Amino acid sequence: MSNTSGGGTAAHALSGVAMTLLPPLYGRAHAAELLPGTAFRDPAAASVLASTGYRAPEVLTDRSNALGSVHRAIVFDELTAAFCREHPDAVVVSVGIGLDTRAERLAGALPASVTWLGIDVPEVVRLRAELLPGDRSRVFAASITEPGWADQLLPLVGERRRVLVLAEGVLMYLDPAGLRAFFASCRSAFPAAELVADFFHPKIALSGRHPIVKATGAQFRSGVRGGRGLAAVAPGWEWIGDHRVMERISAGHRAAAGLFRLLALGAPAYSAARLRATP
Repeated sequence: MSNTSGGGTAAHALSGVAMTLLPPLYGRAHAAELLPGTAFRDPAAASVLASTGYRAPEVLTDRSNALGSVHRAIVFDELTAAFCREHPDAVVVSVGIGLDTRAERLAGALPASVTWLGIDVPEVVRLRAELLPGDRSRVFAASITEPGWADQLLPLVGERRRVLVLAEGVLMYLDPAGLRAFFASCRSAFPAAELVADFFHPKIALSGRHPIVKATGAQFRSGVRGGRGLAAVAPGWEWIGDHRVMERISAGHRAAAGLFRLLALGAPAYSAARLRATP
């Protein structure tokens, strides 16, 4: 990849929310070092990371954030794999796909009939095309808060195929109106979809203290009190279950998560939820 002025790359020209795609890429690429006891490996992420000329001190300000991104990827992988094994002709739509390499990571474990699609802002789509020339995902430029963001995907989905929408590290950057718009348009485009998304409690999301916020300048704009709260953002969604992420990071995080739940009357500080669109 060609360098920009000052010896950087196009990845270093990203700003705000777009810049947040780099820390999880770093975490997945270094999973063997960060989590030596896990089987999780992402060779494609390591290759892409090397191509960016990524300098760790720029945004890697918290080791636990990198660890959390790997644990989040593991949870999303497990839920994606389960869905695709149940629906071999599934369509997986990753919104805010960034430099995610899930399609490559799960390629050998899932039916080849699964279709991988992605949505992100134009600058990220261009960067992804440059860094992932053999991308298994077909990625489109669009804003997920605009009503017609899914229109260009519909010809690839059809009427009978089951759709799994993944929103990994995305929804907390939407304000409440944008969050409602996304849920409404998602259900309208994919009436029988399931959705997997991670979320922060409002007290965490709106505190401005998360390491990724401090490192990149991006701002969390919304939070919810649990997966049921996420399902209640807009009509037509039902909660299937929550999947803990924070508790997986370390013993200290488990203790902190437990204390937060006590103080927040059972609501998690950070978790992932699985939802289903209702008729």
